[in-house]
Amino acid sequence: MRRLALLCVAVLVALPAVAAAKSNDSLAPPDAPPHWLPPEPWVYNHWIPYDEGRLYALLHVTREQLWQQLRDDHRNVADLARRHGWRDPQRLAAALVAPWRGRVGSERLSVLRGRALRTITQGHLAQHLFFHSLHQFAIPSAAPRIFGVSDAAFRDIRRTLELSPLTIARLHGRSPARVEEMSVAVLRDRVRAGVAGHAMTAHQGRILLARQITQLPRWLGQARYNGPPKTHRGQLVALPHDYATNPSVSADGTHVVFEQYRQKLPVALRLGEIAVVSHDLRSGRSALVSKPAAPRADEPLDPRSAYNATVSGDGRLVGYESSPGNVNFAKRYGRIGVELTDIARGRTTRIDRPLRGADLSQSAYNPQLAADGRHLAFQAVRGAGTAQVFVCDLHTGSRSLASTGLPRAPGGTTTSIYEPRMSADGRFVAFTAVTSRTDGRRGATTSRVMLRDLRAEVTTPISDGTPGFASEPAVSGDGRLVAFTAGTRVPRLYLRDVAAGTTSALTDAGAGAVVDPQLSTDASTLAYTLVRAGRSRVEVRSLRSPAGQTVASTRGSVTDPSLSANGAVLAFTSDAPDVSADKADRTRGVFVRDLRSGATTLVSPPTARAAAAAPPVPVARAPVTRRPVSGGSLRAPVVSIVDNAFVRGREEPRLRVRPGTVVTWRWRSQSSHNVSVRSGPERFRASTRSRGVIRRRFAQTGTYRIVCTLHSPGMHMTVVVR
Repeated sequence: MRRLALLCVAVLVALPAVAAAKSNDSLAPPDAPPHWLPPEPWVYNHWIPYDEGRLYALLHVTREQLWQQLRDDHRNVADLARRHGWRDPQRLAAALVAPWRGRVGSERLSVLRGRALRTITQGHLAQHLFFHSLHQFAIPSAAPRIFGVSDAAFRDIRRTLELSPLTIARLHGRSPARVEEMSVAVLRDRVRAGVAGHAMTAHQGRILLARQITQLPRWLGQARYNGPPKTHRGQLVALPHDYATNPSVSADGTHVVFEQYRQKLPVALRLGEIAVVSHDLRSGRSALVSKPAAPRADEPLDPRSAYNATVSGDGRLVGYESSPGNVNFAKRYGRIGVELTDIARGRTTRIDRPLRGADLSQSAYNPQLAADGRHLAFQAVRGAGTAQVFVCDLHTGSRSLASTGLPRAPGGTTTSIYEPRMSADGRFVAFTAVTSRTDGRRGATTSRVMLRDLRAEVTTPISDGTPGFASEPAVSGDGRLVAFTAGTRVPRLYLRDVAAGTTSALTDAGAGAVVDPQLSTDASTLAYTLVRAGRSRVEVRSLRSPAGQTVASTRGSVTDPSLSANGAVLAFTSDAPDVSADKADRTRGVFVRDLRSGATTLVSPPTARAAAAAPPVPVARAPVTRRPVSGGSLRAPVVSIVDNAFVRGREEPRLRVRPGTVVTWRWRSQSSHNVSVRSGPERFRASTRSRGVIRRRFAQTGTYRIVCTLHSPGMHMTVVVR
């Protein structure tokens, strides 16, 4: 068995048994899991009922000190306040909401004071409100409009397949620019609703919105699911299993680096949820690249995850994202940074330089290491609060802005940068430039692929002239060829010859949707993921001959291609049980195929148990015509409440009934939901719950717009009484 597997087993055996996890918040129900939150709109929308700066001023603490306090949700703000002279949480709560006096009535003030008190006494609630700004329902609830799938499907895809929100959108014909624009609009609407409803101050709303918008490009492009596992009534729906994903092969074809997920909570809490592993294809040995300093028994837990690895041409240097985890279930929590490990020297260096005191996102992410081992690109939010790409010269320590020289954005818009890719010598950086409106108006948005020549200081448009939106670039070693995807509904594969000034379409829409193209350094070979009929496979295409190969399975998905410099070695991820004899279960693993011999090898540790099959990869389908239920009827219609959707034949039903009809809602969900009339002749609201049945007689004619207030505007339906 590989050293990595032995190491994980040894660590697990050394850890004490852990009792069944439950919420540490004192107001949580007895069977609530560790990540339980009160099912109330102000919680899910992060409507802190006071200016957070007032909290820092009253306690004489910084945001960093609050972060450290709440990292372990066994602790709360009251503990921190007590050390700074505030012994009575109720007195502190009253002081925090005191500026509301005279602006709201006594009843509303009492509600705000009660919420403030809960932010002080409930540790996990406070952790969520202050530091999980994009753990919200607003964007997923609008998934049908933004991403082309239902709210429930979006969450399931994120959790089980770990596709990024942008990839889900591309597979359903959504432009990255429109996705960003609509996501910002949804967040802005939620902040506006919180301010208008006297749930938070306008100043706190501006802080929240700025924080969310600056974190949004990272969230949209992030494939890794960072939410809690699915639970029902306090119990896990499925037992999690360790798995591996996201490989990157060195240019010389000797090393593969990948992410190894630790799903056993005792191990994750001590070492971090995700580790970066390097596998030597010559010796067959694996080694941990991100080596955590496991605390002694008398030291506090300090879980840190490492992921999204990139490797130099000889496999010696590995760059990756690094993030501390919280101490309740090791999920990434706090500022993300970029680190570089020299495997030969056993030395790790922090690459990015965070802006101290800035109120926007200070994270750096998505590193890309050139094959020469000298240049490293990464994304970070800087300047006016937009995501940019920087390139660091690892020899001199100098860094430069790569995402510059772009056309001036029209008024009322902003340009964010996604998906940087570097040439082998570090001279060229390709990236996606997404221009979207930020002023709340509708207008033209663009998603273009650009190429920056760092030596000549020239930025060249690559995708102009192709139909629809363009994204996901890959660049050859000399910067002459750039592959990318583009399309109006189904993304196709294109290849741009920069020297010749020509662009060729390499696939058609009927073949399927193309995502994640990879171009070998010598410009001989292309690999990409092709999604069709609910299945994904990796296609390998020679640019010098008609030759090609397909890596596929009828029993699972094949994704995440990565090529060596000469196009002879392919690394990929698959959950299929028949890709290699070394893995016969449904967990995801990392494989390497020698494209010359056809031999396929499992390089990640084999798993001990079989896991449930992953759902098919979703693809765009012809739009479904939505018709109202025919006939105003007196028959009692039954509406099912599933997670984040009302369903009667389809989601978002529109019922036509006669006066006097009784409509029944039956909960079939795992999460909590309510039924509330947002507008209509009569108002009613059924309390938030996860089980049970309610019935309501509709006596007055008119149109009733009904929502779950926790998941609106996405979770809605209509009843028309005539």
